[in-house]
Amino acid sequence: MRILWICGSRIVGGAERATLQVAALLQARGHLFDALIPPVSALDPLLDRAGIAFKRDYIGGSLNLRAPLAIKRALKKAAPDLALVTTSDEWVWASLAKDSRGQTRFAFVRHMALTLPRSVRWLAGRNADAIVAVSNAVSDSLLVDALIPRNLVHVIHNPVRFTPRANPPTAQERAEARATLGLDSHGPWLGFFGGLGERKGIEDVVKSAALIKGDHPNLRLFACGRALESEKQSIGGWSRQLGGGFAYLGDIDSVELAMAAADVVVVATHSSLREAFPLTPLEALACGTPVVAYDTGGIPEVIGSNGETGLLVDRDDPSQLAAGIDQLLSDQVLANRIARSGLRRARELFSPELAAERYERLFCELIR
Repeated sequence: MRILWICGSRIVGGAERATLQVAALLQARGHLFDALIPPVSALDPLLDRAGIAFKRDYIGGSLNLRAPLAIKRALKKAAPDLALVTTSDEWVWASLAKDSRGQTRFAFVRHMALTLPRSVRWLAGRNADAIVAVSNAVSDSLLVDALIPRNLVHVIHNPVRFTPRANPPTAQERAEARATLGLDSHGPWLGFFGGLGERKGIEDVVKSAALIKGDHPNLRLFACGRALESEKQSIGGWSRQLGGGFAYLGDIDSVELAMAAADVVVVATHSSLREAFPLTPLEALACGTPVVAYDTGGIPEVIGSNGETGLLVDRDDPSQLAAGIDQLLSDQVLANRIARSGLRRARELFSPELAAERYERLFCELIR
C-alpha cells in the first residue's frame, strides 16, 4: 500500500509526531510512505530520519488558493492508494482537489476536540472515505450534527511513543534521572510537560505547589516544553513563589528520562483548550509515574478510572490540583498502586503495535 501524507503544518507538534510514529509503524509492516509539506517546514529533518520521501509545494494556510493544485500535482505524481490528510486547512483543499474518478482513497485525521466550522464538516462529510478521531472527545466534536455521517468516523487512539516500562522507576533510578538532568537528587519533584504557555496550566501548577509547600517543604517543580521568550520572563517569579524550587528544562528529547525523574506528573491543561488526546498523561502511564490531571477534554479517556490509574480533579481549579498532588505525595502505597495500574493500562490499550494494527486494518478496508 502506498500512502501520501498531506500535512500543511510548518511546526512539529503532537499531531505531527503521532503521524510520524504511525508512518514508521506502517513502513515496518511493508507499506510505502511519501509526504507533501509546505515550502518551509520543521518536518524536513524528521522525515529524512524516518526515511520518508517528501515533496515541498504550496500547501498550508486557510487562504492558500494554490493548495488544491499542489495537492492535485502530488496525487498525480505519487499515485497513492491512500491520501492521509492531517491538517484541517488541507481537509478543505484536499476535498477540492479530489477526483471522483481517481482510485486514491482519502482518510482525514483529527487531533483536536475543537468543533470545526460547518463548511469544513460539510466538505469532509462529502469527500472523506474515512475520518480518524484520536479520541472519543474528538469524535463527539465531529458528530455535532449530521454533516459528517457517523459511519465515517473511526476512533483510533494515538500510541505511546515508546515501549511501556515493566515496572515503575526505583528510588535509585529516579535519583540517577535527576542527576542526568541537573536536578537535585532529593525529592519530591513534580514534573510538568506543557511548556510555559498560559492555557497549558503552568501557573496553576505553581499555585498548587505553593499551596502544599508547608506540608512538603522540599517540594520542587520542573517544567519541560517549548516556550516563547516572553513566557520565560515569568520564571523568576514562579521560582520565588516556590522558595527557589522551580527549574525550567526547555524542550527536551528524552521524555522518558524526565518522567522517571518526577514523583508526580501534573497535567493542568485549561478546559478552554479542549485538548483531545494529550501525550503527557499517556507517557506518564507508560513510564510508571503517577498522574494528577484536570478532568477535561480527552484526558479522562487517557487516564481511565479515577483513583485507579491516575487522579482526576475539577478542571481549572489549582486548589483541587493541590489536593490531588498532596494525596499522592502523602500516600506512597496509593502512588505505587496507581503507577502499576497505569503501566498495565498503557500496555493493554495504547501500545504502538495495537495502533498500527488498527490503522492498517482501516486503510486496507478502504482500498478494497
